[in-house]
Amino acid sequence: MNLYKAHIVHPSTQVPLIVYFNESDGHVTFEKDQELLNVLIELTEGLPSKERFIKNMELASNICQTQYPVSSFKEVYEFLATLGVKKNDLSFQQLFVH
Repeated sequence: MNLYKAHIVHPSTQVPLIVYFNESDGHVTFEKDQELLNVLIELTEGLPSKERFIKNMELASNICQTQYPVSSFKEVYEFLATLGVKKNDLSFQQLFVH
């Protein structure tokens, strides 16, 4: 299995996400970056934008429930560009899964 991972902040919701590209199966999936989210929630404690941030996390959950078909890194970058993520903001690392 050829699996790659990158970290992004969703441009619309400002929610940190992990992007997984499974080159073998040909799909991209998203997961909320829970470790970073916990830090951000602590930092926003008491700020008026916290409720909005929580609402944005719910919106980000929707993107995490789907696998998006892609066949190459080129398509991954094109797909992420439609979300507003620039190629230069991504750094994919290969994961070694046994």
